Amino acid sequence: MHKLSVGYYVHHHGRGHERRAFAVAAELPVTVTLFGSNLPVGNSPEGVRNCNLPADHEEGVVADSFAHLHYAPLGVKGIRERSRILVDWFEANWPCVLVVDVSVEVAALARLCSIPVIYVRQRGMRLDMAHQLAYESAASLLAPYPRELEEPTAPEHWRSKTDYTGHISRYCRREVEKEPLRATVTVLTGFGGTDFRTDRIVEAARVCSDWEWTVVGPVQPVGVIDLPRNLRFVGVVANPDEWLRDATVVIGSAGDGVVGEVAELRGRLVCIPERRPFGEQQSVGKILESAGLAICCIDWPEAEQWPGILKRALQLDPDRWATVADGLGAKRAAAAIMRIAAITLQGL
Repeated sequence: MHKLSVGYYVHHHGRGHERRAFAVAAELPVTVTLFGSNLPVGNSPEGVRNCNLPADHEEGVVADSFAHLHYAPLGVKGIRERSRILVDWFEANWPCVLVVDVSVEVAALARLCSIPVIYVRQRGMRLDMAHQLAYESAASLLAPYPRELEEPTAPEHWRSKTDYTGHISRYCRREVEKEPLRATVTVLTGFGGTDFRTDRIVEAARVCSDWEWTVVGPVQPVGVIDLPRNLRFVGVVANPDEWLRDATVVIGSAGDGVVGEVAELRGRLVCIPERRPFGEQQSVGKILESAGLAICCIDWPEAEQWPGILKRALQLDPDRWATVADGLGAKRAAAAIMRIAAITLQGL
């Protein structure tokens, strides 16, 4: 087989897909071309080339709904351009594989161009026809979570073609440290659309005055608001490492990125699933709570419930994460990609 090229498509929603791609690409022994719509400029690991694609939407254009496709609007120039860029890359870089995280349409385009696809699985109920098309036409599936936390509804034939990497995180698990003198909460908010509102966080901090609260991320106080003394907003930071490591309890979504980071750092997690298609975060939250790994609140709790929730969170054993997170997720993903590429492209 000639020298392998690896392409890696990253969905633009939020930052979790991008961080996961960087972590996996850093472990691959070949140069990786990262495709996406909002990739950072000049902030990539060594061996990663960023290829920013045109936006796939235009103002006023409404996509038709098809059972086998999630998004296929008519007349959008950006879709034609991004498809051309991808097809040109396939031709110029053969033999190649494309890792897709995530897009049914990009996976279908690659398969129709005779390119092997390694599709990154998502959580929740994914039995619709579009996901069946992507999963069954892929050469292989990659699950960025451990087999022990598999979705109960996942069909056996999907499981049999899935490589389970365990959680993928940019962090390594922390050393055993002394608990801080005062209990601390870190509220981690993201860019993918959020139900974490300032007023709700303020109310929770007020009734839990014996805890120090820090909010990390884009959620900020708006206008004139009377903040309790035990609450501060630090805004968007390049690396929330110190706030996650120092937290007695982390409050965040049930997205793969948040869960993976808390798992690797052996933190106590109260997850409040964001509303996403296919119930992905609600499913993850329930699975984590059933496994005794986190507290799950399907909806944002009323203010008076927070003292009891934090008390319950203190009973979580952070070392339980060791059963599902060992810091090797990105290495396993990279090894799976290289193995599948070798098998699929052998003799081509």
